[in-house]
Amino acid sequence: MSERRSSILVGAFVVGALIIATAGALFFAGGGLGTTKSRVVMVFDGSLRGLTIGAPVALRGVTIGQVTDIDLILDADRASVTMIVEAEINPDSMKLVGSVTESMLGELVERGLAAQLNTQSLLTGLLYVQLDFHPDKETAVSKIDSIHPQIPTIPTELEQLRRSLESIDYAAIAENVDRIANGLDELLNSSDMQALPGSMRSSLAALETASNSLTSTLEENSPALKAFLDEGTNTVATLNKQLPEITNSIESSLQRLDEALVSANNSLQGLEKAAAPDSAPRRQLSQAMQEVTLAARALRSLARSLEEHPESLLRGRPGDES
Repeated sequence: MSERRSSILVGAFVVGALIIATAGALFFAGGGLGTTKSRVVMVFDGSLRGLTIGAPVALRGVTIGQVTDIDLILDADRASVTMIVEAEINPDSMKLVGSVTESMLGELVERGLAAQLNTQSLLTGLLYVQLDFHPDKETAVSKIDSIHPQIPTIPTELEQLRRSLESIDYAAIAENVDRIANGLDELLNSSDMQALPGSMRSSLAALETASNSLTSTLEENSPALKAFLDEGTNTVATLNKQLPEITNSIESSLQRLDEALVSANNSLQGLEKAAAPDSAPRRQLSQAMQEVTLAARALRSLARSLEEHPESLLRGRPGDES
């Protein structure tokens, strides 16, 4: 009787364990970002050295899951290698707001969500999966047979640098450098370049000779030049002292001349009335009056010129320098 009771207990325990296992499998097999843990896959082109099962999966530095499986698929027909990384995302590690639907992951991917391998530590060399939004970068999505949704991937910064270096045409650069070096060699070894130092020395020697000649000429003529400048300075000083007297004398003469012209004009007007309009004396008197008027204007101009430019007594008028 006791043996039968033990068998019943064992059977119930096994059935309960099967039920729990089935419920757990259904719980972890959900898709999308819902309220239960979700599984996603990512396909990387570069090396996965340093990425291990259990490595963190982070969204902008915050851990939201871990790597659960790494598969390497070798296609013998196409001679290609596909590396699939499966990860488990725990929605409990983030606060979901808004409309949470089964297609939420697909919408995030459309907005630029992508996975990239980053280094956890430079000392250990371990890698982790970093999720972030890269709408301006080209992402890679591979055709694989998987029941889990796929997150696009982008190369690591080191992989991008390696690809950039591989795309450089080093042969063309070497050819250009060689061409430039040959051109410089031809230029430096040309006859014109070889003669350049001699030409420069000749030019410098001629310049030095001209400078020495000019210095000697200035030294030889320095006393005479100094005496001439001193004489000119004394003459200008004398003119500056005598100029007010000369100007006053000219102005006094011009005033007396104006008075004489007024008197002569009055006399001529009387003569014009007495003489016939077309007579010879009247024409002569008119011509004389015009000449006297011109002479007076010339004297006034001379007085103003001397007052503004006293140095013209030595150098002449400014307009006569040429």
